[in-house]
Amino acid sequence: MPDGTNLSSAVLERIASLKTADIAIGVATYNNADTVGLVLDAIRAALRDPLAGTRGVLINADGGSTDGTVEKITSEDVAEVPVLLLTYPVLPGQKLAVPDNDVPDKGRATKTILRAAQQLGAKACVILAPNLRGVSPASVTSLVRPILDEHFDFVAPYYTRHKFDGLVTSGLIYPLMRALYGKRLRQPMGGDFAVSAALAAHTLAPNVWSLDKGRVGVDLWMVAETINRGFKLCQARVGAMARTFRDPSPDLSATLAQVLTEVFDLVIRDVSIWQRPRGSEAVPILGLTPEIPLAAVVLDPERLIESFRLGHKNLQPVWGAVLPPATMLMLKRMANGQEAKFSFPDQTWVRTVFDFALGYRLRTMNQDHLLRAFTPLYLAWVASFAAEMQEARVDEAEHRLEALCLAFEAEKPYLISRWRWPDRFNP
Repeated sequence: MPDGTNLSSAVLERIASLKTADIAIGVATYNNADTVGLVLDAIRAALRDPLAGTRGVLINADGGSTDGTVEKITSEDVAEVPVLLLTYPVLPGQKLAVPDNDVPDKGRATKTILRAAQQLGAKACVILAPNLRGVSPASVTSLVRPILDEHFDFVAPYYTRHKFDGLVTSGLIYPLMRALYGKRLRQPMGGDFAVSAALAAHTLAPNVWSLDKGRVGVDLWMVAETINRGFKLCQARVGAMARTFRDPSPDLSATLAQVLTEVFDLVIRDVSIWQRPRGSEAVPILGLTPEIPLAAVVLDPERLIESFRLGHKNLQPVWGAVLPPATMLMLKRMANGQEAKFSFPDQTWVRTVFDFALGYRLRTMNQDHLLRAFTPLYLAWVASFAAEMQEARVDEAEHRLEALCLAFEAEKPYLISRWRWPDRFNP
């Protein structure tokens, strides 16, 4: 059935006029006129100098911008960096639901870009967010070179981050994906990545592209598909690239629910695959570590602890429906301050994540309601990590996160047992 990602005759004619390209750099946009300029400057500078000698095309897939985004992109269309404009169908409800700093139906936008890159015969296709700050020509080059020079199929970003930045990934998504798929990929949902022609062709084959949600899950899905099908995977140091948020206070519960939906859907889909790996193996990290001063990120553990205690008071029925008695007892001790210092033990945190995955699979209750109830538990983990690492250096914090990842790997048999026998194995 057509999914709206087939290219129009006008686009095919434009591609024919461009003939071929070595590199396709795709940017999906939706009202990003105020931020996309930095990304465009980095792309054009990279193609002029570090990537000189390769033919590049900038592909813009727009979801219906009304703020002059497309005009900004096309106003600087020059012969050495031509622009290919694409549109894709977006339902009104998807536009209303688009989160801050994102595009509606990111999955369909990415698929459309990959189709165009395939038609251009591109050896590599890079996907960049339209609202990046800290992006540079070196960042773009770092993502594409491993495909052109070393024949990797998927290049994930390896960001330079403050120890308290991106903790949803550091404390939840990274260790969970690593334990499931057995690969130490530090940023499995970075949003910026590059794929080879072979991987693009695989994902575009009939009945392969199964993800049509598109907000944050397309990169997680690409990672899983890369690993499951045996494609070559690496990481590239890209510096301190980060997103520019329009809203300084995004809805954490909505974000967590969306992210966990994407991950837990993969857990359900790939159940026959993730039960096999034990431990994990390193994924190559390419490029030099840039010397970049990092802005301080300040966390107040006490405020986070109070949010957890409020959740513990109000969410007992929800938590008790998915968490076993031993976990509930530990959460009670944490909430009542029965320990000398507030701490979320690694084993308890890991098992909490695993049990929520099982609750999601069993549809113990409305899935969105369940996942939103996870927020106070996540804040408790953040409070514990922040209190422990307040004076730590970045490398010391990474060492602590490595210990957490090993705990996820060590507790994987717990997940497997609960998944296979949810009624019999309930410690």
